Amino acid sequence: MKKDIQARVVSHADDATSHCFGEMMLSQETAMLPCRSMAPVMDCAGDCASAIHPVIMDAHEKSLRKKLQGLLVYRLVMAVFFLLLTLAVQSHREADLLSAHLQPLYFFSCILFSFTIIAGWLLKHTQQLVKFGYFQLFFDVGAVTFLIFISGGIDSFFSFLYMPVIISAAVLLYRRGSLLIASLCSLSYGLLLDLQYFSWISPLEIISEIATGKDSGAYFLSILMHTASFYLVAFLGGYLAEELQKSSRKVKEQERNLHQLEMLHRNIVQSMNSGLLTIGQNGQILFCNRAAMEILALPGEQIEGRPFERVFPPLKGMPWLAETSAPFLTTSPGLERMETAYTRPSGEEISLGYTISRLHKGNGEPSGWVLIFQDLTHLKAMEEHLKRMEQLALAGRIAAEIAHEIKNPLAAMSGAVQMLQVDAPQGSQYARLMGIVSREIHRINELVTDFLWLSKGARKSEKTEEVDICSVIHEIISLLKARNKATSSHNIHTAFDFNPTYKMDGQHFRQIMWNLLTNALEAMPAGGDLSIRVSHVKSKCSRHGEARIEIEDTGVGIPREVRDRIFEPFFTTKKTGTGLGLSIVYQMVENAGGRIELLSQSQLGTTFSLFFPTENSFPLVK
Repeated sequence: MKKDIQARVVSHADDATSHCFGEMMLSQETAMLPCRSMAPVMDCAGDCASAIHPVIMDAHEKSLRKKLQGLLVYRLVMAVFFLLLTLAVQSHREADLLSAHLQPLYFFSCILFSFTIIAGWLLKHTQQLVKFGYFQLFFDVGAVTFLIFISGGIDSFFSFLYMPVIISAAVLLYRRGSLLIASLCSLSYGLLLDLQYFSWISPLEIISEIATGKDSGAYFLSILMHTASFYLVAFLGGYLAEELQKSSRKVKEQERNLHQLEMLHRNIVQSMNSGLLTIGQNGQILFCNRAAMEILALPGEQIEGRPFERVFPPLKGMPWLAETSAPFLTTSPGLERMETAYTRPSGEEISLGYTISRLHKGNGEPSGWVLIFQDLTHLKAMEEHLKRMEQLALAGRIAAEIAHEIKNPLAAMSGAVQMLQVDAPQGSQYARLMGIVSREIHRINELVTDFLWLSKGARKSEKTEEVDICSVIHEIISLLKARNKATSSHNIHTAFDFNPTYKMDGQHFRQIMWNLLTNALEAMPAGGDLSIRVSHVKSKCSRHGEARIEIEDTGVGIPREVRDRIFEPFFTTKKTGTGLGLSIVYQMVENAGGRIELLSQSQLGTTFSLFFPTENSFPLVK
């Protein structure tokens, strides 16, 4: 954008020095108008030019009117100069000031006076300034030619006056005007000399007659006229030099303003948290901001210049990019917010929300699309979290209502069955049926126990203590080995880079570790590696970072369709179990002020990560 506008500025300045001042006296506010939507670079410059065109024309009109006023003042000064010159020379000869041979000079001066006054009045009312300027310059060419005619034709020394007329044409009408007036001056002067050469006309020699009264008169007149021409050229040259300096200064200031404006818009777009892509009519991506690269996990060179559908495969074949949708998108300001899944190059799947709008040029012609999108993964996780919390709260209320009602009758039934089993003959059907009843009572008891844990987990525990995380992990590992949950085929590895304590319910933390480690071992029935790591990580959620506990197994992994439901109450993929274990873990971690994350790949294993803020954590010396 900047280079395109800058090129326009330079081209105007090259056409005529003074023109670029009126053309380029644009305010910074004017320059900012067309670039608010951050359109594609190739279209923004065209939009910018169309938006500032009326302002440029208004400034140019004011500048041209002012220069025409200067031309009229210059002509008036020249008329006075020739009148005074005539009187001075004639007075020097001590001749009659009203002699007949001076009448053409008086007539010439009166014509200049009258025409200039009339032109000054017309200038206030005319709107056709360019035509008015040409007409004034044509008159000046004719006036100079007439002056040369009455001053001797080829012997006249007033031919230099064509030069200020040509310079005035350059100031007023730029290169085209100056070339036209120069051509007209050449034709007029050449025609006059040709007519004189062929004796078709006889130029007057009024000035020569005036000057030849005394020998010194010719010298005086020559010195006077040349001195006047020198100062005239010096004045015009100085004026043009000053205007050129002003032009250069204004161009540099405009370049600086454009650069600052470009940097402002670049910073605004690059500071957006939402990803932004501009797409051309051919479907290629023209621009992407920093957030787009971060969300898509791709460098800029792999986004810009590539077909949109290769960068955004989920939207491949969408009707908004098809030619058949052009009429709809031309009349519609944009489409409603939509969502899609996107897989990063690393294999991580995220959820994106996006809107697509038509991009138009300054004349309303469509030039592409603007795609704005956000990473909704965190928001979706929060929604899932709230849903789980509601489910856990419901399960907790159910547990609180029925657990105690079931616990006492169940204990009585279990005791009665045990007494009946003592009297039952060994190997009889009666003993076998009592065994089935006893096992089912035990299963119901485990379910009620889990209900009670869920009920306790649904309420934040008031019993807190400084829990030595690493010590509890070693304790649970020893307990698993003692109960044969961990066999010789299981290789358990621990790596404690950070040894914190955390203020929470110690029994809850033991239950969390027991459930997670038990699940990890059960996921590897034929054996495998179980890794437990404790480390300190930086976090946006905690000023002092977080303690991270990772439990990684090399089991079969959790299928993708199961991961979103893994923490739901009563959901399980096992043949046995209540499906409350991970729900209890999730609730207890949340109540302790931490969070839990799951990462699993099919046939590659699963990793549960627990995070606890270190504001309440105290590192211990190993």
